[in-house]
Amino acid sequence: MFVDPLLEGTAPQLLRMALASMVVPYTIGLGAFYLIVRSMEKSAPSGDTMDIAPSAIGRYFVIQSGLSFPVIVITNIATMMLGGQVTGLSSGEILGNLPFYIFLLVMFNPLFEEFLFRKLILERLTVLGTRSAIICSAVLFALPHAFSLGLAQMLYTFVLGLVWGYVTVKSGQLLPAIVLHSLSNIYGTFIPMIPRSLPIANLAFMAVYALIMPVAAIVLAVREHKRAALQSMT
Repeated sequence: MFVDPLLEGTAPQLLRMALASMVVPYTIGLGAFYLIVRSMEKSAPSGDTMDIAPSAIGRYFVIQSGLSFPVIVITNIATMMLGGQVTGLSSGEILGNLPFYIFLLVMFNPLFEEFLFRKLILERLTVLGTRSAIICSAVLFALPHAFSLGLAQMLYTFVLGLVWGYVTVKSGQLLPAIVLHSLSNIYGTFIPMIPRSLPIANLAFMAVYALIMPVAAIVLAVREHKRAALQSMT
């Protein structure tokens, strides 16, 4: 957001978008973070309690989707009731540059953000303990979204960061978080923009996003907590 105004009128829009959304923030972010943490001790997640089978990815997709989407909806409603302005990418902006945003949200961001927050950062935060490391990495992941996309996106991405951090620690691999990140962007950004001309289609959409997925997420999250508690006792 700092680079784009400087290039307005002097560079093609696609180049400006790429610099503002990909090149500049990640170059600065990764470089600055490396200078800060290069001397810190790191430890890889143990990865001794969770597989990465498609069924596990499916469960965590339901958990992350059902827990995170209501957060952004409730926060946006509260913001509007308090007279604030809902911020974030509009459907028109995304659809007007659809190939770019598909690449950015489905491929680029999942790869680079998971490498930064669930690899570089999380590995070094594990000295605080597993739970603290997951929470701190989720906070660090959410904060930049507050500046770029607003409060709702910050809370939304904090919930997602908790899930991705947990999955990374438990599986000992980065790939599950990358896949879940990509699926989350598809679920939260692109699927809601699919035209729904029939009232029944809108009802079905609201039932899935506002009721079915949240209930299923709570049930699966409780089961996962019980399973993890039993494993820690054995």
